[in-house]
Amino acid sequence: MKNFSIILLAFIALSCNSEKKNQAASITDLSDIKKWEESFKIDSVAVTQVVLSMHDAVTNRDLRDSLTFNQWTDFFTSDLLYGQSEGKPAIEMGKAGFKPIREAFRDIKINYDKIIIDHVFASCDLAYVSYHYDATVTTIKTNEIQDISRSALAILRKNKAAAWKVAYQSFN
Repeated sequence: MKNFSIILLAFIALSCNSEKKNQAASITDLSDIKKWEESFKIDSVAVTQVVLSMHDAVTNRDLRDSLTFNQWTDFFTSDLLYGQSEGKPAIEMGKAGFKPIREAFRDIKINYDKIIIDHVFASCDLAYVSYHYDATVTTIKTNEIQDISRSALAILRKNKAAAWKVAYQSFN
């Protein structure tokens, strides 16, 4: 995870468009640095809020309903990649019309009991949030309950409307 974070940070640093690079190069005094730092803080808070709201929506809405599910997918980019565990390749959820997730939410209900944000970094139009959580998964048909604890990574991308969207998500 540490190596991945280093690679991710390098990717984010290189992903800034030339306009942002020119702005960073024009820092001439302490007030410019403070404005730049404030921008990063604002983006970090915004991406954290997206991740927390995304999980809150799962807990508080019935995602078996098509309209509700489609509204929930607004948290994601249209090319969302869902990272699988055990070395399996990521699923291109956007291309699949979110079908695998839609099918899963027909059978289960998730209640996130605790979400703890471990790291947040935002720069230009990319960000990442690593976190861990405790949740209760209920199988709808049998009412069987399973407690789970997982760590997760969400990579977000700012769209043209300046809204942060989850572009990659994985759970361990």
